[in-house]
Amino acid sequence: MKSLRIVCILFVLLAFAATSVFAGGRGDGRMRVNAQQSSSDATPWHAGLVAFADYINRNAGDRFDVHVFANAALSQGSSAIQTEQTQSGALQISVESLTVLAAFNENTGILQLPFIFQDVDHVYRFIQLNDPTWEGWMRDFEDANFVILGASPRPMRQLNNNQRMIRVPADMHGMRMRVPMNPFFVSIFETLGAVPVPAPAVEIYTGIQLGTFHGEDNSIQLQYDFRTFEVAQYFSIVNYIADLSFIKANRDFYYNLSPADRQLFRRAAQEFVRVDMAENDAYLQVAMEGGRRMGVQFWVMPEENRQMFAQTLQPFFNDFRTRFSPADWDAFFSAVNRSAN
Repeated sequence: MKSLRIVCILFVLLAFAATSVFAGGRGDGRMRVNAQQSSSDATPWHAGLVAFADYINRNAGDRFDVHVFANAALSQGSSAIQTEQTQSGALQISVESLTVLAAFNENTGILQLPFIFQDVDHVYRFIQLNDPTWEGWMRDFEDANFVILGASPRPMRQLNNNQRMIRVPADMHGMRMRVPMNPFFVSIFETLGAVPVPAPAVEIYTGIQLGTFHGEDNSIQLQYDFRTFEVAQYFSIVNYIADLSFIKANRDFYYNLSPADRQLFRRAAQEFVRVDMAENDAYLQVAMEGGRRMGVQFWVMPEENRQMFAQTLQPFFNDFRTRFSPADWDAFFSAVNRSAN
């Protein structure tokens, strides 16, 4: 009987601990808020999320106590579980890329059409426009139980391989390129005349090394992290696809805040954006210097060459356009053009 009582007490204590981690209860009256991202604690996402938490903890008086977690520590290391927990409210704040979240809001995938943005600064200027069409799509995330607090441009995707420098579309013909396991990317590379090979990121290095594919598309920073530079040293800086990092809140958590606290969380999200962008810029220099030491040849594609690729991809654009009303398509591209240099 005594053993049974001990087991029951332990069960209650464990349940209380789990509740305090996820539900946010505290004994001092402050609401505990958990904020998490799925990368390591050495990444721009983490630095930005720490800045977000610090801003709230400094400016909220005694109302909130924000805790930051890396590596999806509360989600078994899984970004998919992290997203589900944010939907359910078990996790209040999380960070994820548009590449992942577009599955919950297909209209937003238009931002990742190839060769429509010049560079990261162009993407940032577009976001700062607060274009009504784009902002409407951002609000549509609430249908999936998310509120987007802020958006930060991610490093743009580039092309690297071990065969030849990619300067014109013909250089892609017959080249086996690893792509994300997403039909969107498969269609792009097929239209360019390459042979797309969908594969998870963990297979990139060995896949190129063994000849399963010749190269990949990814940002300079990620290719440096994945050590792709060791096996593929022809690097074309093409800025061909944009991406965003979203800092988001569970919808019910957000709308249960007072109007003043909602604004506090949105101001904190801008701290996330500021720090995330600065960290990405600094790491770009580290990655390029590291690549040069490994013998990587970097070539910056001029705008006229980028337009050759855009023209080759016109059939892909025509197919994608059918998903949108003419008014939404024109409004989006009007904002893209207004935010260009």
